[in-house]
Amino acid sequence: MIIATYNRRDTCLTIKGHAQSAPKGEDLICAAASILAYTAIAAVQDNDEKYLPSITQHDGEMRIVCNPSSSYITPCRRVLDTIYTGYEILANEYPDHVRAKREE
Repeated sequence: MIIATYNRRDTCLTIKGHAQSAPKGEDLICAAASILAYTAIAAVQDNDEKYLPSITQHDGEMRIVCNPSSSYITPCRRVLDTIYTGYEILANEYPDHVRAKREE
């Protein structure tokens, strides 16, 4: 199961696990979850000087933590809010394979 955890206060998005809905290389749920993670990484890196991201990637885990100044926290949260909405949609459509958790 993929678990996407979003801590909005700390501007932190963590994605762990595998969907295991099909063999490796054929898992469309995993592909959807992965592209959301890579989109989040690209978005925060495009604003590297504003959002000050720290990105960690291991097999089956991605973690994005941003440390924006107070003037950039709202736009940074909007980016992560949008990506997290994608995980909520996946979780609603595929509850046996994806879970989305929001921490405030």
